Amino acid sequence: MSEEEVQDANVRDDANEVLNASVTYAKRMLRKYGQFAPFAYRMKGDGDVALEVVAQHDMPAEPAMLLDLLYEQLSERAKKGLITAAAFASNVSMASSSKEGYTDAVMVDIEHRDGYSVQAFIPYRITGGQLHGLFPRIVRFGALKIQDGKPRLFGRE
Repeated sequence: MSEEEVQDANVRDDANEVLNASVTYAKRMLRKYGQFAPFAYRMKGDGDVALEVVAQHDMPAEPAMLLDLLYEQLSERAKKGLITAAAFASNVSMASSSKEGYTDAVMVDIEHRDGYSVQAFIPYRITGGQLHGLFPRIVRFGALKIQDGKPRLFGRE
C-alpha cells in the first residue's frame, strides 16, 4: 500500500469514527425523545472523539441557529489546529422515500482537515412509544446514502 493509500484509509477511518458516534447518539435521542436537535462530534489530534457542547446559557430555539453555533465553535477549533475531523448531525425529512419507505433521516455532514467532506443520510423509522412509554420506541435505520459534502471548516473558503 502506498503512503497516499494509507493516508486515504486513515482519513476514511476518522470520518467513520465521527459518523458512528453521531449515529449512535442520534439513535439514543430518537429512542428516548422521538427527535433530536442538531449536534456535533469532534475528533482531536489524538483520535479522541467527543460530543461538542454549545457554550451558551440560552440555547436558540431554531435548529438552524444551533447548527450555525456549532459550526462557529468548531471552525474556531479547526483554525487553531485543535481538531482533525468533525461531524454535524441534523434531523431531516427527505423529499422522497428511501428504498425502505422511510422519509425521516439523520443527515450527517462530515469534514476532515485533509479536505475530505461528505454528507451522509441515514433514513429511519420509529415505531412503538405508545401508552406513555409502556411500549418502548424502536428505531430502525435504512441504508446509508453518501454524497459529496460542502466544506465549511479547516480554512477552505
